[in-house]
Amino acid sequence: MILFAFYSCAGGKDTGYSFEQEPPFTIGTVYYQDWVAGVREGGSGTNVHIAIDGYAEDVTILNIFFSKRKEKAQNSPQNIDQYIGYFKNEGRPDIVMDGDPVKEAQNTPPEAFPFQLKNNEAVLSYLHNNEVKYVKLVNMERKPMIAYPSAKNDEN
Repeated sequence: MILFAFYSCAGGKDTGYSFEQEPPFTIGTVYYQDWVAGVREGGSGTNVHIAIDGYAEDVTILNIFFSKRKEKAQNSPQNIDQYIGYFKNEGRPDIVMDGDPVKEAQNTPPEAFPFQLKNNEAVLSYLHNNEVKYVKLVNMERKPMIAYPSAKNDEN
């Protein structure tokens, strides 16, 4: 029953991608959680957690698409059946504004995001039988933000 709560029947048709309705694994708990570092240089971001059970040896989990970004799905250090996408908020990139179009051509255009997703949706890509496939995750739970403590300095 939990498996079907995460899939969207109509997703992907407008982007040219089709979502698998019955992947070769079971998706368990799925959530995302914002975080902020206790020091200015530490930054902030969002981690997407996806628990996966019972996948075959010929399945390789690839990427997580979330919030108009793509990150590699990484195994959790605490649980090998959980994958995490680490979406760190980046500062604004330096943009060259110049009257010379050759200098402005050095700017890297943003990469097009292939999916139309709501704030609480993500897409998981995986390799199965040498083919990249996609599963849409909907109604993801948003956990409370983690505020990491600040670093101690000489005054503390």
